[in-house]
Amino acid sequence: MLRLINLLKPLDRCLYLATMSSSGHDSKGSGRHIESKQKGALAVRSLKGYLLIASPELESPFFSRTVILMLSHNEAGAMGIVLNRPTEVTVADIAGDAFQDTTNWQKLVYLGGPVQGPLMMVHTIDELAEQTVIPGVSTTMGVEALEVLVRRRPEPSRVVANYAGWGAGQLEGEFDWASWLTLPASLDYIFWDDPSVDLWETVVKAAQTSTLASFLKVRQVPSDPRLN
Repeated sequence: MLRLINLLKPLDRCLYLATMSSSGHDSKGSGRHIESKQKGALAVRSLKGYLLIASPELESPFFSRTVILMLSHNEAGAMGIVLNRPTEVTVADIAGDAFQDTTNWQKLVYLGGPVQGPLMMVHTIDELAEQTVIPGVSTTMGVEALEVLVRRRPEPSRVVANYAGWGAGQLEGEFDWASWLTLPASLDYIFWDDPSVDLWETVVKAAQTSTLASFLKVRQVPSDPRLN
C-alpha cells in the first residue's frame, strides 16, 4: 500500500488543495436533497446510493467536474468515491505491495478522493460484497476478499484508492453554495466505460433534466439525456 501512495505522490499538492477547498469556502450550490434547518440542526436525507455531481459553478483543484458515488451519509458525516479520476497506476503495479499474490491485471486504479484510505473495489459479485451501495452494486475493502476479486477480474468493476469525506454537517453546508447536483446512481453511470462521452457532462444534463421535470411535474423523462 505504501507503494501505491508513492505512485500517487505527484497528486499530493492537488489533494492538499482539494482538502482545503472541500471545507465549502469556495463552493457554491443548491440543496435539492438536503432538508431545511430545524431547531438549529440539519435534518439529513441520506444521499447514499446517489451521485454527487460537481456543479458547473464549482471551482476546486480536485472536485471540479467530479462525479462521486455516495457510500454513506448520515448525521455523523458522509463518504463517497470519485468515479471519473483515473490514474496511470494499474492493479498489477500495486499487487506486490497490496496483496500476497502478484497479478498482471492491467486494470486502472481510480483516485477516489483527497482523503487517504484503503484500496476498494466496486463490483457486482454478491458473495464478495461487504456493503451494498445500490441493488446489484457493492463495495469490498477487506484484503482477502479483494485478493479473490483480483484473481477473478470481475467486470464491470472499479478499483479505487482514497475517498472523499465530510464531517457532520459539512456536506449539508456546501449545498448552501450551489456546489453540487444530485442524481440517483445507476449501474451504467457507476461503471461508465464510453471514453467518447464524458461522464460528468452526461450526468449534469441528466440531473438538470430531472430537476426541470420535477419542477414542471413531468412524470416520464428519458433516463439517458441523449434521448431527449
